[in-house]
Amino acid sequence: HRRSPARGHYCGGLGVGALILPGFTDKMYIEEASPLSVRLLLGPDSSWSELAHPAVEVVGASPHRLVLTAPSRVVAGESFDLHLRVEDEWGNPSALGGIVHIGAPIGVDVTLPPCGWLRFPATLSQPGVHRLAVRSDGMPSLVASSNPIEVGAVLDVQLYWGDLHAQSSIGCGSRSIDAYYAHARDFAATDFGSHQANCFLVSNAEWRETQAATAHAQEDGRFVTLLGVEWSGASAQGGDHNLYFPGSEAALHRCSHEFVSDKSDKASDLPHIEDVYACYRGTDTLVAVHVGGRTADLRWHEPTLDRLLEVHSTHATSEWFLLDALKRGYRMGVVAGSDGVDGRPGASHPGHMGVRNVRGGLTAVATPELTRGGLWSALKSRHCYATTGERIMLTLKAGSASMGDEIRVTQLPAFDLAVEGTAPIEAIDFFRGDLRVASVDLMSASTAWSDSLRIAWTGAAAPGNWQRARMQWDGELRIAGARILAAHPWAFDTPDEGLRAIGDVRVAWRSLTAGDWDGLVLDLDRFDGAELTFVTAPMTLQSRIDDLAAHPRTFVDSAPTRRVELLRLQYTTTVSPLPMMGEPPAPPTWSRNACRSKKN
Repeated sequence: HRRSPARGHYCGGLGVGALILPGFTDKMYIEEASPLSVRLLLGPDSSWSELAHPAVEVVGASPHRLVLTAPSRVVAGESFDLHLRVEDEWGNPSALGGIVHIGAPIGVDVTLPPCGWLRFPATLSQPGVHRLAVRSDGMPSLVASSNPIEVGAVLDVQLYWGDLHAQSSIGCGSRSIDAYYAHARDFAATDFGSHQANCFLVSNAEWRETQAATAHAQEDGRFVTLLGVEWSGASAQGGDHNLYFPGSEAALHRCSHEFVSDKSDKASDLPHIEDVYACYRGTDTLVAVHVGGRTADLRWHEPTLDRLLEVHSTHATSEWFLLDALKRGYRMGVVAGSDGVDGRPGASHPGHMGVRNVRGGLTAVATPELTRGGLWSALKSRHCYATTGERIMLTLKAGSASMGDEIRVTQLPAFDLAVEGTAPIEAIDFFRGDLRVASVDLMSASTAWSDSLRIAWTGAAAPGNWQRARMQWDGELRIAGARILAAHPWAFDTPDEGLRAIGDVRVAWRSLTAGDWDGLVLDLDRFDGAELTFVTAPMTLQSRIDDLAAHPRTFVDSAPTRRVELLRLQYTTTVSPLPMMGEPPAPPTWSRNACRSKKN
């Protein structure tokens, strides 16, 4: 048993004589006891013999990022908990010595313990929206800002954040289920979670362990858990559906016993999604459809059960999936999670992108109280929305009706919208069904433009899971008529992506998208007379940039759809609230916050 940093190598074998040859790279996520098998092959005609079965503790590497998390809404003058964590470049807990300073109006200094996270009390008295700055005295490069915090006189409804979809070593993931729930609560600072192992992998003993661990982690007011399992039938049989149960116990019905040795209860299997609907129709069960290993087929739908749709996970950002559901007239709450197998719910990263592409998402749920009953009722009522991991505050109302409610009207209502971003908000899009009926461009109002240019790209190779969705954008750009003063990465998900070469007139990178955005920001010495050449396998283009003004210039290609966007940035990049009141051209059935947030 040995400790191994998540970013390093360790010896995997012996070479000739005393020469030690490097082995394989450690996994990029922590694990308390990662199993290894040491085997010996005596010759080409012999069989492998296992010599030992050791365990390696994989721990975080050096500090790379600070994350300060606060409740989205608090009451003025009342104490609440702030949560601070330090991550390595792969999103693991790290160790940071020295003082960490929380800026005004809190103005406190804290020291992080060796576990890499800390909760501490704070109070805000001034009504309005606050974002707290944080910096490390010992590492000046570690600076961050909290999520927006709305301070008011009363708190009728709170926003709670969680990841409802991932799995541990029960299933095809890593780490124990107890460590899994602890990571979601203690390190990722989420308010709720669920465990969703593939049903065909779960033994009866593991289901009993899942029920016990889910009940043990449940604590109203602190961290709420929902018992669940992923019904993992093939897409032709309906595809992946997450099942959630309201209590601490439930019968386990698998799609099959394919990887379960005890076949004694095989008669209880539900091999088709229609069998699932028949079994649970009329019960208090929640179902979420999603794009996973076996993408759910939306031709099958049971509105009394299928209340939720997952639009983002570490597989991909799958807006096509949501738009397909809306086109079919389905009314579903939108959620996001990690669908991770790294045992890090609420803060999952794709690592070397072997089986995942992007960082995990979060689900925001609006409910008066953090209880299992309150969470269940809010999800069932679709009082929720999804983000790609940022804690963006979004409120959409039509009179007394909230997002997710169904109302009947005799005339077009006014919609009240308020958004607080974690980065400058660029646009808000309104949809009716799968048709975008209105868009609010918040960048075009600026009259002061910098000499910085953002080049961003997005696309997915095909609808579906991580294998089908990934699109490789390795490439370069060249500038003519201007000089590059600096280049900054924008929205890359992992250290395996990013800028690889930066020169006066050329930048090269590695990039993979799966419906998400990647890009870079160039600081130029001038725009007048400048041109850009962009070269990648998905798209190659050439464009003037001296005439870029209020709106981005977008290049789109199809089959599959991919997009490159050129945007001249404003001088001012402060995060500002967006209160809106009024009538879009047609009533939207959902709204998407198109705030693109730079991922550091």
